[in-house]
Amino acid sequence: MEIQNFEQFIKPILKNGDKFVSYECNRLLPPGENYGSIMLEVKINIRNKNGEQETINCVGKSCPPPGFLWEMFNTKVTFKKEIELYNTIIPILNDFGREHGIDKLIDFVADSKCARISLDPNSTEVDENAILLLENLKLEGYTTGDRFIGFDLESTEILLRDLATMHASVIALKLAKPEVFEKKILPYLDKHFLQEFPEDVQKESVNKILTAYKTMPECVPYLPKVEDILVDMFVNINNPPKTNEIFTTLTHNDFWVNNTMLKYVNGKPVSNKIVDFQIIEHSSLANDLVFFLYSSVELSIVENNLDNLLKYYYNCFISTLTKLGGDVSPYSYEALLEEFIHVGKSVQWTHVAYMLLPLMTLKGKVKDLADLELNDILVDEASLHDNYYKKLKFILLDFIKRGWF
Repeated sequence: MEIQNFEQFIKPILKNGDKFVSYECNRLLPPGENYGSIMLEVKINIRNKNGEQETINCVGKSCPPPGFLWEMFNTKVTFKKEIELYNTIIPILNDFGREHGIDKLIDFVADSKCARISLDPNSTEVDENAILLLENLKLEGYTTGDRFIGFDLESTEILLRDLATMHASVIALKLAKPEVFEKKILPYLDKHFLQEFPEDVQKESVNKILTAYKTMPECVPYLPKVEDILVDMFVNINNPPKTNEIFTTLTHNDFWVNNTMLKYVNGKPVSNKIVDFQIIEHSSLANDLVFFLYSSVELSIVENNLDNLLKYYYNCFISTLTKLGGDVSPYSYEALLEEFIHVGKSVQWTHVAYMLLPLMTLKGKVKDLADLELNDILVDEASLHDNYYKKLKFILLDFIKRGWF
């Protein structure tokens, strides 16, 4: 694969005296592992000031091919969002952390090398030559989890800690420096995702999930309500539920197995890096939390430890907010549980139910992004992992049990 004007593009990452020699660029992920962008493995060969050859290893993120994915992810807007997350938002949060004695508050995000939205340096529009270069986390020992199985308990706790830190940091900044938040962070947190789906896709999506539930006797009594909620999701996609303002923060909105990477030492998880910030928003922290737990954690862990995991997240959230000087008195655990009721009923059950289809699609069953159409995400039964049906059943019955449905 070729990146246009590559030598000019990487000038910001070359040290004094370094000379560009060549580069190699290949696809990093197969189809089905990422939909919102094309992920690239980029090796940059340079000659340093001593005449020695070195290699800089990066991961490149480029736009999806023109077509429905470009429109679905509103790439012209969301690609800029991710760049500003690295260039503006993370530095502001880390500066804020240092003011409170925390050397690197946000240490769970990859380092950005350089980025552009177009070959034209004066352009304000994202085009097909947009690209973002990040550190290659795999070479640092980070790996993605198994999307068919999900994370174990130790890994889940690390991920919840980092998610709570991200959420609490933005809330603390918003409380302490509202003008900084409103002028330098909030402009990048508008909702900019596909807000309309073709009618045939809506019907097929609803029927796909209803058909699966009809095979589960325990779920059959709830089918009328399931259908109503699935249909309402499309009708009310532009009308998010009213939630408690105190819990609104920077949300990832796509926090699942493939969008975070863990490093293990002697089989134990020790650190994590969150990736893929294209569709960040200013919304309820419960959106990230509920979606992650039900989509990306081992089923047995969620079945037996969900309440403990919610409490663990809450304690990490309060700890970070306290360290950053925030008033924790409004943030009771009971208030957080109430937030889950609003978000679960209106948003996250449908989010998980629909996302389980691409999440559980077997490897090798997805077309290349250049050939992919929206209907192709609604794969047939033979293309789904067995755990699809187990998770689909669990999310309905557990949401009902908790009063979130």
